[in-house]
Amino acid sequence: MISFGRNSILLSIGTAHGLVLAALLWRAPANRTANRLLALLVTIVALRVLPYIIGFAGFYDTWPWLSFMPYEWSLALGAVIWLYMHVICTGALPRRWGWHLLPAMVQGAYYTAVFVQPLAFKNHWDSVAHVPYVVPLETAWSFVALVVYLALAWRTHARYQHWLDTALSNREEYRLDWPRRFLIACSVTAAIWVSQTVYEAAVGGFTYFDRLPLYLWFSLLVYGLGLGGLRSAGLTYPRPDGLAEPEPQLVPTAPTEAMAALPNAERQADWREMGQRVDAEVRASGWWRDPDLTAPRLARLLATNTTYLSRALNEGLGVNFNEFINRIRVEAVQVELRAANADRDILTIALEAGFNSKASFNRVFKRVASVTPTEFKRSANAATSQTP
Repeated sequence: MISFGRNSILLSIGTAHGLVLAALLWRAPANRTANRLLALLVTIVALRVLPYIIGFAGFYDTWPWLSFMPYEWSLALGAVIWLYMHVICTGALPRRWGWHLLPAMVQGAYYTAVFVQPLAFKNHWDSVAHVPYVVPLETAWSFVALVVYLALAWRTHARYQHWLDTALSNREEYRLDWPRRFLIACSVTAAIWVSQTVYEAAVGGFTYFDRLPLYLWFSLLVYGLGLGGLRSAGLTYPRPDGLAEPEPQLVPTAPTEAMAALPNAERQADWREMGQRVDAEVRASGWWRDPDLTAPRLARLLATNTTYLSRALNEGLGVNFNEFINRIRVEAVQVELRAANADRDILTIALEAGFNSKASFNRVFKRVASVTPTEFKRSANAATSQTP
């Protein structure tokens, strides 16, 4: 008899909402490839919850032929997570990306082939092959793939965050918290799933009811990923290719190849000297006032390339490109705020210095100056009033 009780309803709430959100993600016009990959991930996790929803509702007791329904696509989970992060961070799928989904295709084909067999065959196969051999292999393979692909996804995310810091002067406009939250949610899920599976293997005798907390988590994950992904569906992700500038053949401000043969102390001195020249020229030129200034554009303006510019800043001055430009901007704002007649609006001063928004300006100013712009202006005004 079919009966949706407390357990099946609890699992259905998050799962059904997640599938609706997945459908909306599939139709989202922006970031289409990434959003469709996320919709696929949400659907795969929802399908994993499905047998527990219908199991608690009595479907298998009423229609035992539903066993081996092809709802299990765990071998795709890790690959889809990594592909989603790759598309977010690079704007495109990797070459030969379809090969990463091949194990899941084999997995789906296996379940489909067994599902269409007579019930007597499925029951026999389940006891002599599926449970003792296929399930342990499938589980181990799924976990290994999930861990490996999660590591790749975290590395891709870290490289992208590093590129944002080293290439954009307005990096604060692209905080992009969603990819990090997405990876944290997936990593926590992997840890919970692996831990419960290991515990179950050690203790034994787990039933549908014992696994309910894990599948409630999966249901919550389906809803959370769907909702978070839909809210972030239209985010703008800067791309390295979109900022490419033609690099000159001659690099008059760059160190010569002979630097490679110099002792480390001398090389450091040369990078420091180059960094100081860059600092002086950028300050004098006012290029830092451009809110959309990028490392490739600045390198072109300096008649050098991004590699030399990055090393001059990192090794010569000890800062990345974003820190370098925003320190100059904050110093310019501080000069204005210290002026005796500094009655101008702080935001106007910030925009003139190259900041794009009040929120990004406040974050950068607090990070550089250790106080808020308002606090700095108040202390500057107090110091001015006390000056005879």
